[in-house]
Amino acid sequence: MLRKHQREFEDTIDNIIEGAPIRTIYNQVTPGGGKSLIPIQAGRLIKAGLADKLIWIAPRLSLTDQAEREFVNPYFRTMFNHSLKIRQSTNEKNPCRGLDGFATTYNAAGMDEGLLIEQFQHYRYILIMDEFHHVQEDSLWNDKIAPLFALAKYRVLMTGTLERGDQSKIAFIPYRGRGKSITPFLQNSHDTAVIRYTRADALSEKAIIPLAFHLSDGSAEWEDRRGRKVSVASMDKMNEEDANKALYTALKTEYADHLLSTGIRHWQDHAAKYPGSKCLVVTSNITEAKRHIANLSGLSRCDIATSEDSAAALKVINKMKAGKLDVIVTVAMAYEGLNIPEISHIICLTRIRSVPWIEQMTARANRISPCGGHYDEQTGHIFAPADPLFKQVMKKIEAEQLPIMEKRQAARHVDGAKAEDGGGFRLEPAPGGITPLSSALTGKREMLLATGIPVAEKTASEQEAELRERIDDHIKRYAAQNRFKPQTLNYEVLLVMRKKRQDMTIKELENCLAHVRTNYPLTFFRGTGRRVSAKAQPFPCVWR
Repeated sequence: MLRKHQREFEDTIDNIIEGAPIRTIYNQVTPGGGKSLIPIQAGRLIKAGLADKLIWIAPRLSLTDQAEREFVNPYFRTMFNHSLKIRQSTNEKNPCRGLDGFATTYNAAGMDEGLLIEQFQHYRYILIMDEFHHVQEDSLWNDKIAPLFALAKYRVLMTGTLERGDQSKIAFIPYRGRGKSITPFLQNSHDTAVIRYTRADALSEKAIIPLAFHLSDGSAEWEDRRGRKVSVASMDKMNEEDANKALYTALKTEYADHLLSTGIRHWQDHAAKYPGSKCLVVTSNITEAKRHIANLSGLSRCDIATSEDSAAALKVINKMKAGKLDVIVTVAMAYEGLNIPEISHIICLTRIRSVPWIEQMTARANRISPCGGHYDEQTGHIFAPADPLFKQVMKKIEAEQLPIMEKRQAARHVDGAKAEDGGGFRLEPAPGGITPLSSALTGKREMLLATGIPVAEKTASEQEAELRERIDDHIKRYAAQNRFKPQTLNYEVLLVMRKKRQDMTIKELENCLAHVRTNYPLTFFRGTGRRVSAKAQPFPCVWR
């Protein structure tokens, strides 16, 4: 069953197919509300003959991986009766490789040297901008994507937070007001549609679950730049500058260890009742992540995922999705793109924050879990230090949840603590040049905000990688048993196929595999027959 915003988007696509002049569709959907179906729905414009290709631009690799997988999800294929397929691509000459589109990152688009513009000039593209608030007005990304925005046949912009943490303007949207009161101004027009889906909408449709905050106060002691010791008994009642220093100290010292231990114990109790529940630990940098992973050495199914090593981080995330991990410690990964419904607990051990970041981070625990029991039993648990900004966001979430939570018959009591977030983008300098000395977690208080699966087919990227690996493995085995250099054989194959394997389509890779199996049989042993010639021979293949 489609959710409210998905039904509205479906109606908008129907109107376009029937002749409406709409070219731009904005989708402001609360984090966790379900934006990933929208590009699939937009693909109906390709089926209707109104567009040729689709490009899905996202903030990071984990989202492009997710994008590719959504198009081969058997449930969605049945739901929308579609056979569209896309692949991941990073600044390649032929990004679609005969498919219906491709997914890439904003960073890749920012480094593009004109290949994307060529694509948009040659094909009628649907431009999907996922979490487009990442694109700052007058930035490099803005400059690179603006020509694509102008050339696109249709534009679909999606975000869970129509706000930037640095308070700068978001590209491709109008604003109104002046100075600090300037705000985004989206409205429907003859060629623009605006679709909104709030947290209240999502909760009323049982699309997400409510959150419970366990907020922890603490004492801290640090040494200022003049060598003087400063001690505070509570982080909860301080001015902003001192609270920032106290929080920095707490997260560098014993307080963070205690908070981690408290959150892990709560998760373990929860997982004993709901096996399969997962825990996400959010840290500010790799050094801290390694420190906390060492503290979790007693947990065998635990690993680390950092943005500094995206390929490795993606493997760790996919391991958790596959049920092979219970806890991951992250750096700059605890927001858009980390979509694991089984995450029931988040432990925030970082002080870097903004309103949109806190909302995105906490939303990692608001998915409906397949192992969390009945919907009314499910709650996402957030463990964090206490500070004014986090409590401000928490109160906003509380107000949005209250009408739904009042309908819950039995509000559960949870052991708690006090609150604030963090977010990890980079290693931060100590505030005011302080040196952290010690800290302790002190006060605790509860802040409960009221009361037979089909297997997806392999993605195009997976198919391509598997075919290249099989070709490479076959050549290496043939070379080893016949005392040839693999480089020599690879060159012979290149002469025949006339294209590098990393540039081939799936069909071309299949033809290449057939060629090496026929002309380099593993049943051949040197000295017993004639080896294939290095001279290029005609090979039946459909060239693109």
